[in-house]
Amino acid sequence: MTEKYVAIEPEKARELLSQSQVMQPAKRGIDSRVYLSGDFAVLTTSRIKLRNVATRDDDLAYFDELIETLLRLREQGVAVVPILGYCYEPDSRDGDGYIFQPRAKGEELYEDAIVQAYKIRKSAYLSSDIDPKNYILSRTRFISQVPQEHFVKFISDILALLDHDILIDSNGKSNFFYDEKAGFQFIDLDSHTDYKYGLAKKYDSKEICAYNGFVPCHYNLDKKALKKLGKEELRQLARDNGIIFEKCRAAMLRSGITEAQLKKALKTLKIFG
Repeated sequence: MTEKYVAIEPEKARELLSQSQVMQPAKRGIDSRVYLSGDFAVLTTSRIKLRNVATRDDDLAYFDELIETLLRLREQGVAVVPILGYCYEPDSRDGDGYIFQPRAKGEELYEDAIVQAYKIRKSAYLSSDIDPKNYILSRTRFISQVPQEHFVKFISDILALLDHDILIDSNGKSNFFYDEKAGFQFIDLDSHTDYKYGLAKKYDSKEICAYNGFVPCHYNLDKKALKKLGKEELRQLARDNGIIFEKCRAAMLRSGITEAQLKKALKTLKIFG
């Protein structure tokens, strides 16, 4: 097992790894597991040698650069959950191993395993036994009451990450956490440097943010959801979602994103309410 620990003592990392071997995962993703112990999280991975899912980086140069960047941004006040270190089997094809991180504060923005039950575009997330109707109604109401300044910080952090070539996966709402004191936080971050390798054009951070910045809103609820929700519940959801939408929009305008960029993003996004 090859190890590299940047911001965690090797003894602590090995202790966490040993604990995870006898624990049940707190969260299960499509191809990963998350084990929580105190203030730390241990994530399994089967593709640590891949950059942006498909491009190989067998010496992990991009990953080491990503770790240093996230730690530096964290010190500057950007609400990222950094990578503290990792270990992996060097002989495995795509890199089977473990990643060590601090535990994110609060809860997922929305748990994908729950809300996917009512989404038009289904994902491969594991299912949940929690009733999606009550969860969506209560969680949307909660997010609608988040202070405007937290939305402003959320947008400014997105721009800071994008400006430092960090890829934000806004397809999964579980990639964002919210805590009433810490505000919005970002997990599952990756390298966004394809343009450096001639694989893509350099992107415009504000144009991408115009899409990612609406992630606290709901998208494309399906017919099943419309049948399950009563008229008053739909009105409540629309009102709360509308409040979230306006808070996101105001934060983006305040951060210098233009009306034209928002209009372009909203042609693609379909936001319920």
